[in-house]
Amino acid sequence: MVNTHRLRKKELRKELLFYGTAFLCMAVLAFIQPFGEGPDEINRFRVVQYICDNASLPRGDDPAVLIPGYGGSYAFQPMLPYIIQGHLLGILRIFTDRFDVLLIAARMVNVFFGLGAAYCTRRLSRVLFPEKTTQWIFSFLVVFLPQSIFIHTYVNTDSCAVFSVLLMFSVGIEGMRDGYDRKRCGLIALGVILCTLSYYNAYGAILVTAALFISTYLTRIAAHVIASDGTAFPIDRIRVEWGPLLRGGFFIAFLVLAGTGWWFVRNALLYEGDFLGMAARNACVASTCTPEYHPLLKTTYQSQGIGVLTMVFGTDYYALLRRSFVAMFGPMSLPTHYYIYETYYKIFAVGLLAALLPAGYDLHLIWMKRNRRFFLGLCMFLMCAVTIFLCIYYSYTWDFQPQGRYLMPMLPSFMYLVTLGIRRVFYLVSELLDRLRCRGLAQVLPDFLGRLILAFIAAALFYTVFAVAVPHYL
Repeated sequence: MVNTHRLRKKELRKELLFYGTAFLCMAVLAFIQPFGEGPDEINRFRVVQYICDNASLPRGDDPAVLIPGYGGSYAFQPMLPYIIQGHLLGILRIFTDRFDVLLIAARMVNVFFGLGAAYCTRRLSRVLFPEKTTQWIFSFLVVFLPQSIFIHTYVNTDSCAVFSVLLMFSVGIEGMRDGYDRKRCGLIALGVILCTLSYYNAYGAILVTAALFISTYLTRIAAHVIASDGTAFPIDRIRVEWGPLLRGGFFIAFLVLAGTGWWFVRNALLYEGDFLGMAARNACVASTCTPEYHPLLKTTYQSQGIGVLTMVFGTDYYALLRRSFVAMFGPMSLPTHYYIYETYYKIFAVGLLAALLPAGYDLHLIWMKRNRRFFLGLCMFLMCAVTIFLCIYYSYTWDFQPQGRYLMPMLPSFMYLVTLGIRRVFYLVSELLDRLRCRGLAQVLPDFLGRLILAFIAAALFYTVFAVAVPHYL
């Protein structure tokens, strides 16, 4: 009993240290960054300021929120985080008008989204992997990736989107194991609402969550198996549990419609039926931008007739994208150490390649049948593919700068595949050493390698924040 109590206290200390480290790094960056240091923070803050001043939402073409030169505004896009921040600042202005205090308060909303993402990551890790070291590797990769920390430290909607994706995946996959009760359905609906009202590029996660939810109620019945009603079929068939599927599905859909419908109705009323607001935004950009930024005159890779592959691999696009996925603070101007990039690239490459190996089937999702594991892995891969496709598409057709923050919605899916591959490498190393009769080494080496990876991830984060970012800003 004493040992169990001590073990729980030890695990609790680890959890608190994990959350404390994440909060410390995010809070430090939120406090020391100058205003506008985060990508386009100044123009995003215009929307927050408008809501704070007027206690209402701006039209996308309101002069107070228009982006000088480029035209248009962030008020055309989903803005739930800005709404929260704007009303929070409206309350705080009763006590102070200091801009620095209001700015930090707005940023701290995203810091708490980051803490929520860290909690969901730990919850998801326990569902995906049975072994504790592997759970921590997944958690460190998702939360302590320097760019993942940075995304939660300035005014944006990306932070809320990352939290919503992790919330949907953690609760959704947990529901595949334990069933979807009202609480889990409500949490999934909350994740969908937050995702819908924060970032269009993260919508792929909604489709993945819906697919995982529906698949839970599908059962494959082999040919010639006699069903409970005495029938049998000569071929395999799929049985659908319509009752719980429809009850849970309609409950989630009702909550999502109630939580998000107002935004699309508002857009339709304001922008002549354009419920997404994208066509209205494009028209506003064309009418309010300076000539050099006009969509019809702007030079893009597409307008120049340059192929997509040439853009990605024939320019610095791929190099910038992968570097800023790992760590690139400020307006894509503050990199970290070269060896941190190279080590992360190697971890990603080894993990992704090893994830394809037909070995170690019982190293993850041990409560799930193999065909369902394959389906879940396919969903995670598709989430990565859709996110990368959208990132490249917008860069090719709109001349968007290659920024790793556009890839953040795929963070849990990508790191799941990487972690699975790492775990398979450890398994194969252990099996090889066991066959070579080095059983002692086979038992300790995988754990040592796991701790080595954890040490690198933690050291890379601390170096990037406290040896690169802090001296740069102070």
